[in-house]
Amino acid sequence: MNESKNWSEEELKNFKRKWEAITIPVNVQIENRQFPLDLTRINKILLNAEKIALGDCICRKTLQNCDIPIKTCIYLNERADLFVKSGGAEIITQKKALSIVSETHKLGLVKLSIYQLNNNENYPSEICNCCSCCCKALQGLKLMNMKGLVEPSEFVATFDEDSCIQCGICVDRCQFGARILDTDNNIIFKKDLCFGCGVCVTSCPETSIKLIPR
Repeated sequence: MNESKNWSEEELKNFKRKWEAITIPVNVQIENRQFPLDLTRINKILLNAEKIALGDCICRKTLQNCDIPIKTCIYLNERADLFVKSGGAEIITQKKALSIVSETHKLGLVKLSIYQLNNNENYPSEICNCCSCCCKALQGLKLMNMKGLVEPSEFVATFDEDSCIQCGICVDRCQFGARILDTDNNIIFKKDLCFGCGVCVTSCPETSIKLIPR
């Protein structure tokens, strides 16, 4: 594994500018949105997809800050066709896609869904399985507070302090820094930093964490 690296400030700013909007000569603005989805919703999306393709995570492939598998980016429907034709992905079955999102969820990766909201389409074109040590969007959010790169989901986590056994698993798995330990090793939950990805929910041994509508 290489020494830990971050995206430069210039790279993150360029990424943010490209992400916010793309204007093409026919006067059509393509608006992009990216936000986390929990495992249940991702599975429903995959089961309803007409075509699924799998490609490399460019962020992990570039920075190599962790040993998490690189081939984890999932493309859907027309986006799948586009990447397969360009040689950047291969068609996979729904069963394979479900297995990948399950395994990456166990590893604590955030499922960032990419939506292109032109033509009133409200279906993700891509699902990235992201780690904050490599992902441009998560690094921009955490290191430089670049709001808008990732939007909160419509859910937020709750925290039942009475049933919590302070095991710290949720602290290790939170990619957004919403759960930290204080000087006495007690878990502090910062609700305003929770993006509702659900990674902490399924790993809590006491079911002290649940997702509720934001």
